[in-house]
Amino acid sequence: MKTWTHPGGKLRELGADSLTDAELLSILISTGTKEKSAEESNIFL
Repeated sequence: MKTWTHPGGKLRELGADSLTDAELLSILISTGTKEKSAEESNIFL
């Protein structure tokens, strides 16, 4: 299975049904840093 560095690539290739809630939220809020993605930062929790 392919590993994506950003959930946007996974969304484009596999569709929204393949993403976790955290991945979908990280795309929607588009927040992160160079060191951590929005998903890794848990910015929305």
